[in-house]
Parts: sequence; structure tokens; C-alpha cells
Amino acid sequence: MRILVFLVLSACSLLPALAQNGHNPQHGPGQRPMPPPERRMGWEERQRLREQVRSGQMTREEARERWREQRGSEPGRSAEQREQLRRDVMDANRDLEKR
Repeated sequence: MRILVFLVLSACSLLPALAQNGHNPQHGPGQRPMPPPERRMGWEERQRLREQVRSGQMTREEARERWREQRGSEPGRSAEQREQLRRDVMDANRDLEKR
């Protein structure tokens, strides 16, 4: 009986530590969350790239490059805009911490 109580208490004491490691059950370890819909490639385009790789018309690296080019051509933020946004968020968080 003591052993059972010890095991239950040990398991309960480990749960908060496991919950704080940043693991998100929706994403496996080391996986990133999906990008927002406006940054995702359409199903048809992905399928077309897969078929071209399977048929040997292009390599996986060429398909990746095409995906990167297509993603870069979409309207988005430049590196400077992303950096400025990052700084703004950090400043806002710093202001919140002071309150």
C-alpha cells in the first residue's frame, strides 16, 4: 500500500514539470505549427509538385526551391518590417512587465 501511495504521489509531483516543457500535443516534438492560411500553398499546387518529384521531372530540392520562391512572391513583411515588429512586441512586453 505504501508503495502505491508513493508511486501516485511521485507521478503527481512530475506532472507540472512535464507540462512546463513547452510540449504541445497538437505538434510532435520539434515540429512547427502550421503557417496562417494566407501563407500556405494550395492543395493543388502541393499535389502538382509531388507528382513532378515522383515522375522525376524535378528533384525534391528543386521542389523546395519552387515552394520558397512562391512563398516569397506573396505579399508579406520584409526582413526590416519583421525586425521592427519584433522590437515593438518586445517593447510592449517590457511595458507590461513594469506595470
